Amino acid sequence: MRNFPEGWVETTLGEYIKVKHGFAFKGEFITGQPTNNILVTPGNFLVGGGFKSDKFKYFSGDVPNEYVLNHLDIIVTMTDLSKKGDTLGYPALVPKSDSVVYLHNQRIGLVEVLDNGLDKDFLYWLLRTRVYQKTIINSSTGSTVRHTSPSRMQEYSFNLPPLPEQKTIADMLSSFDEKIELLREQNKTLETLAQTIFKEWFVHFNYPDATGEMVDSELGEIPNGWRVGRLGEEFDIVLGQSPKGSSYNESGDGMVFYQGRAEFQKRFPKRRLYTTEPKRLAEKYDVLMSVRAPVGDINVASEKCCIGRGLAAIHSNKKAYALYKMVSLSSHFDLFESEGTVFGSINKKSLEGIEVVIPSKEVINDFEAAASAVDKKIFNNAQQIQTLSQTRDTLLPKLMSRQVRVEGAKGKAS
Repeated sequence: MRNFPEGWVETTLGEYIKVKHGFAFKGEFITGQPTNNILVTPGNFLVGGGFKSDKFKYFSGDVPNEYVLNHLDIIVTMTDLSKKGDTLGYPALVPKSDSVVYLHNQRIGLVEVLDNGLDKDFLYWLLRTRVYQKTIINSSTGSTVRHTSPSRMQEYSFNLPPLPEQKTIADMLSSFDEKIELLREQNKTLETLAQTIFKEWFVHFNYPDATGEMVDSELGEIPNGWRVGRLGEEFDIVLGQSPKGSSYNESGDGMVFYQGRAEFQKRFPKRRLYTTEPKRLAEKYDVLMSVRAPVGDINVASEKCCIGRGLAAIHSNKKAYALYKMVSLSSHFDLFESEGTVFGSINKKSLEGIEVVIPSKEVINDFEAAASAVDKKIFNNAQQIQTLSQTRDTLLPKLMSRQVRVEGAKGKAS
């Protein structure tokens, strides 16, 4: 017989939940143009769980009321396009919004908790454990596109603590997410400030000591002293190359390895994989850009790292160009168009050949000086987010297996 902590019982999710399929909204009404109806897709889930509030798809047709999601509903991904099923089965909580509604799309499961002794917040964290997600991956169907089903999720077996302990565990883990969310909101505000400064200087050309003297160029009028060039003239570009699969690990051996946009968060990517045989490298503060579908997602390396085939590292030898490079490339997002396959990709030659306006070095340096305090705060916040995330992710499996015990209403680890 297995030994369980006192009061814990072995059970299955099917005893406590039901998973409802989403609605097949008609493609003719799905759009990239913002409406009041956001269609939740697998792309709105973070690796490891959580809601990703970008790359939204919208719906402009009639909406069935029974497929409108509510604030704090638990939703899960039923389909994943990545080879490893990076987000398959992971949960997210529907965000609160007074201006838009979130729609329960097909390929998304809505988790309905039965009133029989399972705390909803505890369930959310249970669904964020790697043990659960690996079980879902192992039982999934498909190779290129992974699928799971309500029945497979409901078959998952786990150890359930008494209700008071469930609440305490959930409170502890949720407190980390609350702190992380506050820091992300701060960074969102700071990023907006940096974008505003950039737009004023490099779009409206209203920068310090601007003379107002303009000259014609292939891209329209630009300030005298600026020029039109190619992205490859302004930055060094390295396309990633994936190491041998046998060198991958999640235990921290070797160098951190980013495969593609799946690891992207705000400003810095999430550490998930490491490799003992790194190949193509990105330096700290290099901009990381996805070069496979969808092309053009932007992030920044917080440390020297290995990059896989789904990424490019965009580098400048001038350290002062870190923030300018990030904001400048973000502003050129629409230029990064897919080419080639159905999924889309961009090669090094095409990336280097993108036509851009190159300001004078003096203006770029002045911009960096003006925005450096903003950049430093963003970096410090991001470092705190990474530390909090790692602590939470380390505690999660230990709390769920009672390797770490909790005491008190809000949870104190012991």
